[in-house]
Formats: sequence, C-alpha cells, structure tokens
Amino acid sequence: MPIIRQIVLVLAAAATAACTNDPLQQKAIPDASTGAGRLGIGELCDLLVDAGANNSVYNNQVLQCPSRICLKPQDQVGGVDTAPLCSSECSQDSDCLGQTRDPNSPSDRRCKGGFICGAAFNIGPLCCKNLCLCKDFFANPPPTAATCVPYPNSGMGCP
Repeated sequence: MPIIRQIVLVLAAAATAACTNDPLQQKAIPDASTGAGRLGIGELCDLLVDAGANNSVYNNQVLQCPSRICLKPQDQVGGVDTAPLCSSECSQDSDCLGQTRDPNSPSDRRCKGGFICGAAFNIGPLCCKNLCLCKDFFANPPPTAATCVPYPNSGMGCP
C-alpha cells in the first residue's frame, strides 16, 4: 500500500476515534506531575458563542477539554469575570479537583473559588447531569442530579 494512502487511513482512523456523540465521554490524559490521569477540570476553553452573564451555556465538542465539555454557568452572583472552563462528569465534590486562578496574574480568568459537583442544566443533553462547576458563579450550591428538576414542557427535557 502506498505511503500516502497509509497516512490517510491512519489519520481517518484517528479522527474517527476522536469523534463522539456522547457528551459525557471521559478521556483522562496523563498528568506529568503525578503520573495519574486528569480530566482537565478548570482549563480555559472556548465555547464559540457569547451567551452573556444571565445564561448557562456549554459546548460538548471542545477538543481542548479531555471530556469535550466546556461550560459557563449562569452568573448568580453578579460581576463574575471567570471565563468558560473545561468540566467533567462527577458524583461528589472531591471528583472536582481542578485548575484555579493564579492570584499573581491579573489576566488569569480561571476559577477563583474551586469546584463543586452539581447540575448546571435542566434541559437538553446535559439535563440534570452532575458536572464539575466553578463555585465563582453560585451564591448557593447548585442542585445535584438527585435534586434537579427538569424544565417542563420544553420538548428538550431530560433524556
């Protein structure tokens, strides 16, 4: 088989393996400092949209996030300057250890207050799914999958 064709087949196989329709597929990547896997929680990411402070928004196809989930919860505090961040599925707060803001860097827009496990969305594919969420956005803890109430009559409620 010619070299060019082999390269194309390898690239096609890699692209196929990287694509997923599962918004919560977890892909740990090595952490050089500990040797353990990490899920990229708290890494800056690009949503490709600006939803404003009053809306929760996510993109579940962001390649820079190991879980592919980039999100920005609704600003329930007011004046939050935290940027959209990579997230991951969780079952408890201790699953949500992630990168936080460098207090010595004024341009750093990562999470200041750490992360909590909760449900940011009550509609769509991530409806009532526990995700690691930056505490900066919440005046009170967000609901969890167990306490989340799906949005009624939307046609897009929890699957």
